[in-house]
Amino acid sequence: MADPRVSLRQPIVAALLAFLLPGLGHWYQGRRFKAAIFSVGILLLFGWGQVLGEGQTTYSRLVLRAGPDSPQFSEVAPVSKSSFGYWAQVLVGMPALPALLQEGRFNADDDSVGFLDTEIRSDFVGALIETTRQGDLRTPVTGSLQIVPSRPEGSRTVEGTITLDGAAGAVSYQLGGEIRLGRRVFGSPRRGIECRLVDDKGDFQSARIEGTIQRSFWNWYMAPMDTVELDRLHGSLSRRYDVAAVLTWIAGLLNLMVIWDAALGPAYGYGDEKPSEAEGDGAGGAGAGGPAPVPGKSAV
Repeated sequence: MADPRVSLRQPIVAALLAFLLPGLGHWYQGRRFKAAIFSVGILLLFGWGQVLGEGQTTYSRLVLRAGPDSPQFSEVAPVSKSSFGYWAQVLVGMPALPALLQEGRFNADDDSVGFLDTEIRSDFVGALIETTRQGDLRTPVTGSLQIVPSRPEGSRTVEGTITLDGAAGAVSYQLGGEIRLGRRVFGSPRRGIECRLVDDKGDFQSARIEGTIQRSFWNWYMAPMDTVELDRLHGSLSRRYDVAAVLTWIAGLLNLMVIWDAALGPAYGYGDEKPSEAEGDGAGGAGAGGPAPVPGKSAV
């Protein structure tokens, strides 16, 4: 029961505001000191977890890898399951709600997997694959690439160049033909890419590139990620990633208590509440005046 000494202005509205942003409900009620403590403490905790986890601790769904091909190259929404940790994170409110927006964008069919509608300039990390009689020869490479669609309105074929770093200096190759790009929205800062190498006449060579390029921040932040990316994070960050995720969970669960406080007031009151009559009778036996009389004897 709410303590009458605490002014709870519009408890339902305050609880909703507290969910949207930690401390906002208390600020609405005029409880400014508590609002500042809750807001700063919870948001710092959530933000700290995000920084430790390189911005990849919050996602609403985990994409399952159903075959040998990466889910990044699926034009339809890949199979995924709910992220249970997100149900704790979402209690932080607006800082975690973009994950739901990204989920909606992710679930839409993506025609950008085999279609380029704008120029791309990015660094490249991956492999140069040469087809030989003995099979594919894969060489790890890094460098930069620049590609444009074959037609101004967009195309499934591209033209461009890739410059690869090497011990003897940079080497440039021409790219052309059909392209495969990872989904536009995906929970990884790196976007998959596959393309063929061509000669000066535009004829295909017996080589291709497979690797990753940069993905826009707004297209990977809080977007559903796959198990491969999750394994990469655990490998590169080790225990730090687990600690980061736990911090964001704790922040959400703490805000659940803040929502309660905004709706019902302090959970334990002020500590000076008087016991009820029932509690007083129970504590004193026959009453507050003293012990009960012994049967067979009269009270003196």
